[in-house]
Amino acid sequence: MLEIIELYKNLPIPPQKPNKKSPPPKRNRPHRTSKISIPPIPLTLRLAQLLCGSFMLLLIGTLSLTLGAIVAVFDAKVTDTVPDWGQPLVQTNSPLPSPRLSRTLNLLVLGIEGGLSLATGTSSSLPKPAETLWLMRFDPVQNAVSVLLIPPQTRVEIPDRGRNLVASAHSMGGVTLTSRVLSQTLNAIPIDRYIRTDAATFRSFIDLLGGVELFVPESLSYQDSTQGIAVNLQPGWQILKGEETLGFARFQKNEDDRSGIHRQQMILQSVGDRLASPTLSPELPRIVQLMHEYIDTNLTLEELFGLVTLLQQRSPDGLKMVLLPGEFTTKRSVPTPYWNIDTTGRDRVLSHYFDQELNPGTRRDRATTPKSPKTLKIALQNASGNPLILGQILAELKSRGYRNVYPVSDWPDPQRHTQIIIQTGDIPAATTLQTLLPTAQLQSSSLGDLESEITLRIGEDALQLKDSYWSK
Repeated sequence: MLEIIELYKNLPIPPQKPNKKSPPPKRNRPHRTSKISIPPIPLTLRLAQLLCGSFMLLLIGTLSLTLGAIVAVFDAKVTDTVPDWGQPLVQTNSPLPSPRLSRTLNLLVLGIEGGLSLATGTSSSLPKPAETLWLMRFDPVQNAVSVLLIPPQTRVEIPDRGRNLVASAHSMGGVTLTSRVLSQTLNAIPIDRYIRTDAATFRSFIDLLGGVELFVPESLSYQDSTQGIAVNLQPGWQILKGEETLGFARFQKNEDDRSGIHRQQMILQSVGDRLASPTLSPELPRIVQLMHEYIDTNLTLEELFGLVTLLQQRSPDGLKMVLLPGEFTTKRSVPTPYWNIDTTGRDRVLSHYFDQELNPGTRRDRATTPKSPKTLKIALQNASGNPLILGQILAELKSRGYRNVYPVSDWPDPQRHTQIIIQTGDIPAATTLQTLLPTAQLQSSSLGDLESEITLRIGEDALQLKDSYWSK
């Protein structure tokens, strides 16, 4: 505002044209007192003039600030930084290496293919599309972590670009545009911080952890000459190093293969278990400090320690993972398959997993009540070793009113306990189903059939279920 006032002061004053009717000035003209008396300006009028002038200055200042904010917003669309609000997210009295989060933190995790080049204006250095997008919620009160996996093929509205894949938001405007688009898509959820990494950093991180234990469901062979990766994995449980874990995550049979979404969750679960291992505790401060130097993030070192501490000390069921509800869709105008968001499922997930309020126009009953057994889509997967049990449970569920039930391929790793996998975040529906399967364990992940809303993975405990429970 002061700059505007000084600008007005420094404006040149145009010369005044002389009045032809006025007499020419005379030297040493005697001063004459005017006989016309001008009354003083009333106090109320002077106050009105003062208020009017103050209002005009305030209006000019407000317009200046508004224009500045608009310019900043449009400029942020093409920059590659996320503003840091400066609010500390860790308790100041918590020393390293065990700081505590002071409040809930929403973290955007981006995996970028081919390096972390920043936008400098040249086409060769523009950011690459994001191949991995996670939104993580760290809750220090509940001692829990929720993870929303967002398929890169999700179709969203990008400002000034129309409908496009969410992965392309990063190549258009970096982290800033990506976070803005995701916040807008996910009911205006706040995004506090971000982590951005690439393949090389991911491999180094897994190696620093000493590898992760993963179950490989089938033979996987993967080669990537551009990244220098060659992986040949056999089925079964094994400890994978960085290069093998990266190949496990990237393996794809064909363009329609969607199992990579499962493998991302398996890796995340294994990393969480590895961080919680007591054997890793002495090395953890060094690992966190090294990773803070090599990842791109606006987390402080103390905040990163706070996140790792929460992952370590979370409750036994404190890591919940869910896929953004939706389905792959193809249209004539968009021949490439894209992930079409199920808005009701999205609202349900944000309510149950992220404590996010529903939009004013959302039907609360659809987002918060369990889905009807008649329409609930349940996939049955046998992991008991008994090929007959699947048909028995299928018939029993249909007799109990569950109409949309279908079998899928067996899970190769035998399970002792039946798992109710909450594929799309419908916790109330899974809890209702558990009343029919009292020994089953609820699993908040999307490791089941992608086409289902709940995957029922049958374990060995179901072999006694019919005789001990259903017969009653």
